Amino acid sequence: MSTVSRRFYRPSTFLIAGALAVGLLGAAMPAQATAEVPATTIPPAVVTIAATPAATKVSFVAALTPAQVATVRAAALRAAAARAAAVRAAAIRATAARALRARTTAVRLASSKIGSRYVAGRAGPTKFDCSGLTQFVVRHATGRLLPHYSRTQWRATARVARKNLRPGDLVFFFGRGAHHVGIYIGNGRMVSASNPRAGVKIELVFSGWYGSRYSGAGRLI
Repeated sequence: MSTVSRRFYRPSTFLIAGALAVGLLGAAMPAQATAEVPATTIPPAVVTIAATPAATKVSFVAALTPAQVATVRAAALRAAAARAAAVRAAAIRATAARALRARTTAVRLASSKIGSRYVAGRAGPTKFDCSGLTQFVVRHATGRLLPHYSRTQWRATARVARKNLRPGDLVFFFGRGAHHVGIYIGNGRMVSASNPRAGVKIELVFSGWYGSRYSGAGRLI
């Protein structure tokens, strides 16, 4: 009686053999045809931004065409000009608001001194001569110290045409022997320290005694 020898194979042996068989079959079979997908051209700028989360402006601009660079620069210049214009407009508005407050203060303060006594050489707070009153009002309305005499105040102020007069301007009178200055309060009127008899009062600028002696106006506010 013959003896049949039994051989035992491990499972891994079958797996290796199967893999080899599949490899041989794959080598023997012709390769399957594959459709070619056209390559997509990605702009360098997009590649740079996608590959680098913190893409720099230099990398982006370098990838633009000359026309695109010109467009970006023009837009940047327009934005900068708009910002500068906004800053200038805000500064102008602020200056105008300060001037309006100062003129309003000047008129209010000058009006509050109506009835005060005229005393030569005095500049307030209760007694004034003409240039002392304007000095007092300007100092408290603007913080600027004017000299005490009408001639020097004339030289210290910017000339203003009659049609452009605003409340708070100084009005001067030098004609026909006059030597006088007052605070313009609008509607052709001024507050001034006229003389010891009249004291501080409202006077007409362009008519009456002062009308023929009007020399001009000056502005500090």
